[in-house]
Amino acid sequence: MIVNNVLGRLHTFADFFFDLILASVILIGKNIKQWTPALTISVAVSAVLAYQFFGLVPVQTPDSLWFLFLSGAIAICAMILPGISGSFILLILGKYAFILNAVSERNLMVIAAVGFGCLFGILSFVRVVSWLLHHYHQPMIAILLGLVIGALRKIWPWKETLSTTLDRHGEVIPIEQINQLPAVIDGQVGLAIVIMIIGFGCVLALGRVKH
Repeated sequence: MIVNNVLGRLHTFADFFFDLILASVILIGKNIKQWTPALTISVAVSAVLAYQFFGLVPVQTPDSLWFLFLSGAIAICAMILPGISGSFILLILGKYAFILNAVSERNLMVIAAVGFGCLFGILSFVRVVSWLLHHYHQPMIAILLGLVIGALRKIWPWKETLSTTLDRHGEVIPIEQINQLPAVIDGQVGLAIVIMIIGFGCVLALGRVKH
């Protein structure tokens, strides 16, 4: 019973969070002053790439310090972009569990490699993004909009799990999932829809207050 309640709360949170992101798409889109074919293509291409990216499954990668440095740099850069999780990047690179174990075991070499990678990534990537936004503001907004749209694949509430793995605590976590529509329309689905509408309305309301 406790497990079912926890899962139900997590599912409810996913419903709410999905529509928070969905409403954010509208708010980000309002920053596009004038739609052009080039901007529309930018949104479409970045959305497709993000959609494919969030369907990736973890791969086997080396445990060398240079790769851990690279993983930290890529993960921290991803956290700057909307809709992309740094932990998801580490999971795709096959380094999420490895780094967590290193932290638990106080492996200073691994922690330092990842830490310096994060520092390098944040210092360099922020400057790049800032420069791009300053010189190519509208194309960058279009690309960021596409990334957010593509990221919706990952937080769609209803999924079928195809494969799983165990984390360091022995708990089952999904690796490969596919999105699907709810099998039946019942009270739980109705509640999910209501929560999604509330989340959508909250973001739009905040957007109006801001303006």
